[in-house]
Amino acid sequence: MRLTTSNEAHADRPVQSAREKAIRQRLKDDLEHYAAKCLRIRTKAGTIRPFRLNQAQRHIHARIDDQRRRTGKVRAIIVKGRQQGASTYIAARFYWRATHRRGCRVYILTHEQTATDNLFGMVSRYHEHCPTLVKPATGASNAKELSFPGLDSGYQVATAGTKATGRSNTIQMFHGSEVAFWPNAADHFAGSIQAVPDEPDTEIILESTGNGLGGEYHKRTMEALKGLGDYEVIFVPWFWEDGYRREVPAGFELTEEEAEYADLHGCSLEQMAWRRAKIVELGDPMKFKQEYPATVTEAFQAVGHDL
Repeated sequence: MRLTTSNEAHADRPVQSAREKAIRQRLKDDLEHYAAKCLRIRTKAGTIRPFRLNQAQRHIHARIDDQRRRTGKVRAIIVKGRQQGASTYIAARFYWRATHRRGCRVYILTHEQTATDNLFGMVSRYHEHCPTLVKPATGASNAKELSFPGLDSGYQVATAGTKATGRSNTIQMFHGSEVAFWPNAADHFAGSIQAVPDEPDTEIILESTGNGLGGEYHKRTMEALKGLGDYEVIFVPWFWEDGYRREVPAGFELTEEEAEYADLHGCSLEQMAWRRAKIVELGDPMKFKQEYPATVTEAFQAVGHDL
């Protein structure tokens, strides 16, 4: 059966056949399959294509699903490099869940308005291209809200500049984006994140690149690594991103430091050529470690200084 799109489609319409029921059931049960069949993303090159999980996203997905099976809920902190698809994955996961269950409220909190607009634009694109077979009817649809009234589910987005945002809501799915850069981070951990009840089938996923030592994100990541509390750390090294490599220049030779790094992390010459060029561009090897970490420790560099 070919999946088609429609702005007026209803995911809860009667099932027409056993075959359609089987198709819908697999889409409901298998996020990776659902993403490839039903969701569209804008690539770094600007094209629109089906969303197929990359290595980093598959790792995040496996870790999150494992925690959900073990504990009945998700409390995850993702530490990663720049532009590796963590936000794209979380947005897809929460859209999938919000459109396949009743009473699922999703809340997205970002560090700045541009990021809020980008993330909500991603969700809107998922909804726009979603096939008729699994697309719920749309209620409110604006720059801060997307609702599915037939399911009593939907989305709200906000930026972290306002201390009280999200406090009065009851939320089942919370996506905290670039948490290390939140203004008023302690207030949001005490407020908006507390709007997610400590109940089965709820999910809180926090993701960010590093932003030095101290701060709520660093503190809570370190606590989670020690096994304190419910959160589990998921780390994504920069070299899992296929785009982070470049053609090796003529006469390119690794320094002693680079050779040790490549051997330790299993990096190819193409990846090391990309790394060297990026360090030159950033102007500081410590800045590279923060923006493109190979280990959790590297993510929390005090820029200009080693730990």
